[in-house]
Amino acid sequence: MKNHICALALLGPCLGAAVGPAAAQDGFSPGFGPVRYSEVMFDRQNKVTGKIAEALRARQRGELPETGLHFGARFVGTVIAEETDTPGKFPILSRLPPTHTKGTSDIFGVVNEVSANVTLTLPMFTAFAQGEFTEVEYPGQDDVQLRKYWLAYGDLDRSPVYVAAGRKTINFGQFESYAPFTHTHSTHYFWAQSDDPVMEIGYVTDRTELSFTLIPAHRGNRVISSPKNDGALSNFAVNASHTLPVGQGGALRLGAGFLRGTIYDSVIAHHPPGVGINRYWNEAWDINATYSRGPFDVQAEFTRTMHDWAATGHHVSALTLQGRYRSELFGKPAIWSVSASRGEQGTNGTEWERMEQVILGLEVQAHENVSIGAEYLYDEGFVPLIMPTFVGDRSVTSHTLITGIKVTF
Repeated sequence: MKNHICALALLGPCLGAAVGPAAAQDGFSPGFGPVRYSEVMFDRQNKVTGKIAEALRARQRGELPETGLHFGARFVGTVIAEETDTPGKFPILSRLPPTHTKGTSDIFGVVNEVSANVTLTLPMFTAFAQGEFTEVEYPGQDDVQLRKYWLAYGDLDRSPVYVAAGRKTINFGQFESYAPFTHTHSTHYFWAQSDDPVMEIGYVTDRTELSFTLIPAHRGNRVISSPKNDGALSNFAVNASHTLPVGQGGALRLGAGFLRGTIYDSVIAHHPPGVGINRYWNEAWDINATYSRGPFDVQAEFTRTMHDWAATGHHVSALTLQGRYRSELFGKPAIWSVSASRGEQGTNGTEWERMEQVILGLEVQAHENVSIGAEYLYDEGFVPLIMPTFVGDRSVTSHTLITGIKVTF
């Protein structure tokens, strides 16, 4: 197994040597354009929240026509090689529990997603829909899903205000990961996605984003829940960010968010839909900051529930610290990254107290439409957020190598 890991460690740089154009702030496409727009709208590592604002900005820049259709497509595939010191316990994030449950090592390929989206632009209106196939769907979900659909009314050339409705990632927090493929604990614990349509009003300028989202009281796809899940318009989220110029060519983005209803609301940890046992509102708040200057970005994010999670007897929190550097590898655009994150849901010394992760990442552009990436992950602690007090094991450590490809049109 160690030979497999060594081979994969060398694979990323070797592939990078075969690879095209200058890096943009959150991706590889030069400047702006159709590919850049598709990258942003598909991206689950960067620009996780705020997709409507990104679409309206794309219209303002002329990336999308005043009237017309834009089609996008993406493929993400990875090969994962991992070792754990405890049989059957692989704490890597972004992989669901049934993926691998036996032995101390494994190597396998995964189709993370085959996605397609369409954007319809009309005067004052922007409509968006995205569907996908994935091999890492949650148990009980279909492998082909309509993940997002929304309609927004607004034109940033006329007003910074927009209103929208649809199924989407909730504007709460930032939850970016600088690694090519793997999420942070902040994303894993608190990335909120709706199942039912939500209503949103937002304010967007070059430096500022504000949004208020009204959410039906139902169990969402991720994180969202409420005590009764009766469909009442009683759940909501607020999110804000503002970018300040700092020094010569630097920028500091400060953000904060609040989500009223989370899944950390019951003595039962597997979050079934409908009415649970002794459920209560357990709000979450988030603060984040990103400093950018030249080829460097440094980001910090902290998110926490306002009350203890009855299933673990402790509040739930996540902290991420990460940085990235844009350069070239063998004359090709490359992004080097390091990300450290910690999730906590138990009191000091309990088996389910925390999980920790460090990722070293490299992503290289092979073509305007293709990037190749490699990651090394070190994980410590095994705490699935299903029955954590029964299966949590703080002593578990694992080492993982991931190589993969992203193709975007």
